This record gives sequence, structure tokens and C-alpha cells, in this order.
Amino acid sequence: MFTGAVNSDTDIQKALENVVLYQVDSEKGEGKTLADSFRVKYYPTFVMTSARGEPLDRWLGYDKESFIQTMSSATADPATIDDKLARLKSSPDARTAEALGRYYSALLDFKNAVEYYRQAQSLKTDPKADYSYDIFDNMAQGAEGGLFPFEEISQAADAAIISSKDDPHGIVGISSRMARIANKNKRPNDVAKFLQIGLDATAGKDDTILKRTHNELMVDFSLMVKNDTATAVEYKKATMPVGWLKDPKQLNAFAWWCFENNVNLDEAEKLSRRSIELAEAGRDKASNLDTLAEIMHAKGNTREAVELSKKAIKESPDSKYFPQQVERFEKLLKEKQGS
Repeated sequence: MFTGAVNSDTDIQKALENVVLYQVDSEKGEGKTLADSFRVKYYPTFVMTSARGEPLDRWLGYDKESFIQTMSSATADPATIDDKLARLKSSPDARTAEALGRYYSALLDFKNAVEYYRQAQSLKTDPKADYSYDIFDNMAQGAEGGLFPFEEISQAADAAIISSKDDPHGIVGISSRMARIANKNKRPNDVAKFLQIGLDATAGKDDTILKRTHNELMVDFSLMVKNDTATAVEYKKATMPVGWLKDPKQLNAFAWWCFENNVNLDEAEKLSRRSIELAEAGRDKASNLDTLAEIMHAKGNTREAVELSKKAIKESPDSKYFPQQVERFEKLLKEKQGS
């Protein structure tokens, strides 16, 4: 998608006037070596360097507007990261702190990213500048590794929601992420609080996306707050796209959701088997077989889970994952037989 934009979009071409764009396939040959040397783990990752290979800036992801804005900021300050660090100590300013926050966030160093975004927030002089979401986003990403206490993440979420008061899409994104973090931390009151914030932001909206999002939030509200699995399943079905019952990928997605939440497993089994019948041979069918294997194990039929995983290997013989699944299910089966 980005390659096409470079060749055809005049705005993107203008944004790239002051750089030499070098596209790398990070999973093949020298590209993998180069990606490893720059610690690239997610795609797309953009790394701006000097002619000597010194890092100047770095960011993750692509959409046109944010790419142009970030590229403009990065090219306006071509100092190395070491120079930016020294400058922030000697003469602190918000833009330097923001660039460092962006850089460390793209390195998945969420502790440092939060530190620098907080500095940017305290140093900013532009009333339009606001780094509340950046602070929350990096805390939320670091939540999985326990990098930040829950109360601190919650406060960051509250600040980000306030700064997004005119953007219901933004509020929903923050509130739903926070609800999941609260759920993992076994904080039911906070789960209810953040889901309700999202529901309030989407209630009665004519926007098609917000209507769908409201249903998605109701799925989580029914599961996490009300413990009403039947209602959760009905709302989940309401979020599925038109024609999903004839689409193997969508059938598989629904069946996997049922497995992940340990609900509606009988129907999930039926729909998963249908997804396998409809799926194209190869990786897609193998993935659908894996879903059914997990469902059957959850239903107590680990022996069939082993056989399904063996079928997945035949569909995708180069995959390292499916042999691991066979080994896992065989071990679980032996444990079950020995008990």
C-alpha cells in the first residue's frame, strides 16, 4: 500500500523530497540482517538515518496524514538521537522530547517513551499540542509486561479521554483498551466504568462505524460486567459483516472468539467445521483446522484436536506452529489418560 502511494500520491512524494527512501523486505536475505541490526520487530517500521547510518528518528505504522506530519517533523530536525538526548538535557523543549518519545516507542521501549512524552507535555507551549494519548498508548502497550501500575495507567486513560472529548472514535479506542486492561487486572468496577464511557460516547450515533462499535462494546459489557454470555453472543453476531455465514474467514473469526471466551462452543464447532469446508487449501484451511482443534480440546475431545492439528500440518507443511500444536495436544492427551 505504501509503495503504491509513493509512486502515485503527490503529497507523499513531496513529503519525501528531502530523503532517500530505501524499502527493505525484512524477512528475506540482507533485508533480515538489516532489520535485525535496527531492531525492527513490527511492520511497517520507518527508520530515518544519517548517511553514516546514525539513527535520526523512528516510527511505526502508516496512514497518509500521520506519515506526512511525522516526516515533516523528522526532516525539520535531522539531529541524531544522541544529539537530541544531549539537547534535551541542556536546553529542553517539547519537540525534542516528542521526537525522543516517538523513537523509543517505535523501539518498544515504553518506559522511556512515556518519560519523554511526559516531558513534551510539561514543556509544550503550543496550546494545540497534546501528548495525553501518546502517554496512555505507551502505558497501555507496556501493561502486558507489568511496566506500569494499574492506577497510573487509569489516570493516563482519564487524561486521554478528556483530551479526546470531541472525538467519539478516540474515546471508544481508549475506553475499550482500558476495559481489557482492567479485566486482566481483575478490576470489575473499572471494567464497568470504562465500558460505560465508551457506550455513552457511541449511544444514539448515526455514524455506521460508531453503531457497530456500540455493539462491540455491548459484547464486552455483557461478558465482563453482566456475565450474560447469551446476550454477548447475540451482540457479537450483530457486529459480523453481511454474508459472514458464507465467508470462511469470518466464520473462523467468530468461532475463535467463542473459543477465546469459552462461550457457545457447540455452535462454534459447527461454524468452524463449515469454515474448513469453505476455506481454500493451504494456510487458510490450516488456520481454520487449528481453531477447530482448540474448540475440540476445550470441549474435552483432545484426541480429535491431535488429528486436526496433523491435518493442519499437511495443509501448511512449512509452518513451525502446527507441529508444536500436535506436540502440545499429544502431551495434554497423555496427561488426561494418565489421570
